[in-house]
Amino acid sequence: MTHWLLLTLIALVFWGATGVTQKRSTNNISAQLSFLGFGLAFIPVAIVIFVVMPVDLPVTAEVLALGAVGGVLNGLGTLSSFAAFEAGGKASVVVPVIYLYPLVTVLGARFFLNEQLSPAHWLGILLAPVAAWLLTRE
Repeated sequence: MTHWLLLTLIALVFWGATGVTQKRSTNNISAQLSFLGFGLAFIPVAIVIFVVMPVDLPVTAEVLALGAVGGVLNGLGTLSSFAAFEAGGKASVVVPVIYLYPLVTVLGARFFLNEQLSPAHWLGILLAPVAAWLLTRE
């Protein structure tokens, strides 16, 4: 198994468990308070990364700004997901629909980064919203 695939599968497990913990937290406290706990949890992780892993410094202002924009977008998406759970969304529906976000990434990569997509990729892009619609059917 390639190194990137192993890391991808580890992320899959962590993010899969995250959907359950996020739903459970919003069953007991507000989306805003759940999000605050989520954000605070990044601090010890960031400290460990900074201490254990080499950090390539210095970085340009543009790279730092792109990282910050990515963090803001990630935070807003996470806050929206907590709000969806708090509003009564089922984890078994909310999480799979939210995790269609790679469609946005794939289309952005195609149109802003000039990455090429195969016919199979385009088919997946067309079928994924159908899957989301089917998941939302009660």
